[in-house]
Amino acid sequence: MKLPFIFVTILFLSCGQENKRVEKEQKAKDSVSTHLIESLENLNEDEWEAPAEVQEKSPLRISILNLYKSMEDKDEQEFLRQFPKDFEQFQNYFGWDATNNAPHELYEHSVHYIEYLFYLLRTNKYPAYEKNLISLCENGQWEADAVNYFQDHVVNYIKENEKYHLINALSDDRAKSVLFFLFDGPHPKFDADFASYLSPSKKVILEELFETGFDDDNENPDPFPDEEISIKYTLSDYVENEHFFIRDIDINNDGILDKIVSAGPYLEDELLLFINDGEAYRFALKTSNFSEDGGNLIVDVIAEKGGFLIKTAFPDGGLLEAYHHIAFTDKHWILNHTIYKTQSSNQEDAFIYVCDVEQNLDLADADVLNKLKGLPDEVERDRVCTKEML
Repeated sequence: MKLPFIFVTILFLSCGQENKRVEKEQKAKDSVSTHLIESLENLNEDEWEAPAEVQEKSPLRISILNLYKSMEDKDEQEFLRQFPKDFEQFQNYFGWDATNNAPHELYEHSVHYIEYLFYLLRTNKYPAYEKNLISLCENGQWEADAVNYFQDHVVNYIKENEKYHLINALSDDRAKSVLFFLFDGPHPKFDADFASYLSPSKKVILEELFETGFDDDNENPDPFPDEEISIKYTLSDYVENEHFFIRDIDINNDGILDKIVSAGPYLEDELLLFINDGEAYRFALKTSNFSEDGGNLIVDVIAEKGGFLIKTAFPDGGLLEAYHHIAFTDKHWILNHTIYKTQSSNQEDAFIYVCDVEQNLDLADADVLNKLKGLPDEVERDRVCTKEML
């Protein structure tokens, strides 16, 4: 009789425990449901998590990371959307952090972003973005490296594509801010050709900026070419200046070392010659170091018999070097010839083309960079160039 009793007792206890377990689970489910409903009621609409498909189509927030990703993916429209829209943001991405004496996050790679921006503009697929380009210049001030590089690109883009209407269409206040940025720098120089395409009111603004607006120690106060005074360059302006380097070279064959000052890579293409007259270094000539936007950049200035050579190279991979040989002849610095070196291909049997190109250009010619003869084209190289093994 005991065994049936024990079995019934165990069955009763099991059923009771099962009922308690089910009741406990139901209370837990009710609790979760209550909290979930409360959370959803308090959730802002823009905080809802969209389905994955919708998330992929949503605009990405503006950030340095997303700018980087859009450039990496060559997503042209997203890159233009992510690129800074005002000067402050541009400087905070690509410029120098003066407060902490350190580069901002994209400082070291700014050239690549700026080059890609202007590459997209030159495709003529995004004419609407040109207004953003002008907005970027507003409230801007000259700064070395990225800012200066961007400044040069804007000026060249306007001139090469005759986009002067972008400035002429602005209010006078906005035009003044943009023109100030475009011509601001250590030694502002009036561009008569640029000014000739401006509307009368905008031309007056540019002239007034050169008369009173730029902090250049009054070195270039008069914008009119027929009345323009000579800018006084002094060696002390460049000594211990991180944006320039100086080489001691005898540039006039008198046996005394003189000074050659050159802007560094990714900066302006300035090259200045100072002659040692025994008492001081006298400014003799301002010319180009043959750096090019999107092309070869200055590497060094090196002494050689009878003068000096300027070496430039392409900075972003591959072999493309130029050696510009300059001699002092009849009181003029003459670029006699340029030796270009470039690799034939990336194949195992590749070699180096060495191309000696006659120039015969006076460095005093303001148009010397435009008159420079470049590397012969691929068809001509086999005929006029020699070959070296890698």
